[in-house]
Amino acid sequence: GRAPPAPPKPPATMGAASHLDCCGVQEKIDEIGFGPFQIVMLLMTGGLMCAEGSEVLVMGTITTLLKGHWELSAILRGSMVAIVFVGFAVGNIVSGYVGDRWGRRAAILLGYSMIACFGFLTGLAWHPAMMVSLRFCVGLGCGIGFPSVYSIIPELCPTPWRGAVSSLMIGFMPLGELYAALCVLSVDPDLASSLDQCDAYAHYPNLAKPSVCTWRTLCELSALPAFCFFTASAFCLYESPHFLAAQGRDQDACAVLNAMARMNGHASVFQSIAGGEVAAVATPAHKYTFAHALSKLWHPPLLQTTAFMILAHFCKDFSVFGLSYALPQFFHSLETVSVGVHLAIMACLAVPGVLIAFALTRTSFIGNITSIRLTSGGCALCAFGMLETTKDIVGAPCAFLAKSFAMAYFIVTVVYTAEVFPTEFRNTAVGLCTCFGRAGSTLAPLVFEISVEMTGGSFDHFLTILMTLMGTVSLTAGFALTIETKGKGLLDEDAEDRVFDASACPGYGAALRS
Repeated sequence: GRAPPAPPKPPATMGAASHLDCCGVQEKIDEIGFGPFQIVMLLMTGGLMCAEGSEVLVMGTITTLLKGHWELSAILRGSMVAIVFVGFAVGNIVSGYVGDRWGRRAAILLGYSMIACFGFLTGLAWHPAMMVSLRFCVGLGCGIGFPSVYSIIPELCPTPWRGAVSSLMIGFMPLGELYAALCVLSVDPDLASSLDQCDAYAHYPNLAKPSVCTWRTLCELSALPAFCFFTASAFCLYESPHFLAAQGRDQDACAVLNAMARMNGHASVFQSIAGGEVAAVATPAHKYTFAHALSKLWHPPLLQTTAFMILAHFCKDFSVFGLSYALPQFFHSLETVSVGVHLAIMACLAVPGVLIAFALTRTSFIGNITSIRLTSGGCALCAFGMLETTKDIVGAPCAFLAKSFAMAYFIVTVVYTAEVFPTEFRNTAVGLCTCFGRAGSTLAPLVFEISVEMTGGSFDHFLTILMTLMGTVSLTAGFALTIETKGKGLLDEDAEDRVFDASACPGYGAALRS
């Protein structure tokens, strides 16, 4: 990981040095408060969401050009998009080991590098099999990075700001989609340019002649955000002090806290940390193994939370990616505008959802569990308004609101998942839940197409399934989730069992809902 500034050497006096725990780290972060440090970390992690949004949207659009270039069947066209999600699911599992064993920062940098390199190389592909392989690797990079950015943001932020900063970070995804839409608008607005001179070795990189063989240009442009954010993160991204403390690397954790205090202008806090006496390397309570992490997740007291959050993540991906696939056809009137304009409109539809989630996470009297119930219920009700019986009356506004509520639900679900599991295997838990969520994003387009075919053009079957899934989450979350995380400290493994007795460390001891 990035070597943080060396901390002042602790004075060699007065007994044994103490060991930082997650509660002590969070108390210092809360004392330092929100400031420029968190803004920089937001940019370094949000870039991964931006890169993923750009890559996925461009790949979904250039299949139109590839169809003519390689004479692709429908199955191959679909595979080029779906393979990204398969790679994503595999990467989520890998991320658990990398992020909890080697650090959040290592997983994020690995994710950036894979998205950038393999994304750019897709512009060199000369055969469908090569394209599918490269897109799998892009998805693998996204999957490795996502659980770690979900985990590191709450571990770097003061308690009142955790959910809000996570909301803004996920909001970078529609920014990436908007960037991709602008690339399409500037290079080939209608995806109708000539496919002549598309030989892979003619003039690589294709950015040298962007108007020739535009699908190669779009592949290269979509990888540029990942290159830029990787470079910035290599210099500016710090490791999570919670992770460092859990690993027994107390001086490294204090060095990150010192940097946070300096950047946020809290010299007094910096002095109190610098003057503290901490162990250079302490022995962690549990050495991380993937098997141990899975064992803790699939046994009480975390079994019920794990099982429900897997369902919640399946629903979040089914709703967000399913609606992204369905709404272009639902808004049939948009067919008269260019593809690039249409893509820009779809990216903008996610922005209100980000704002809703931000407002919910900043409202102290609405807990994270309640936010999950409200946003999933809102999406289910709006999907009802899109049915054939009501479409002519309220169809258009309900479609807009359904997309907004689905995005808000996506965000608050991620916020809760990243906060409810212990630090020692938080990355593994988030990766596991996100992996199952990708099944929802993979199945949603298939379910939609089957629904349309069975009903002769109606979306009702798809919308009924969407309503059922989101309604189930809304009605059962209050019973299945027993730990409220808003306003509480992050949990470490030593306190995990005591949390359920309402006697964990200060800041998380009251986590049980009454």
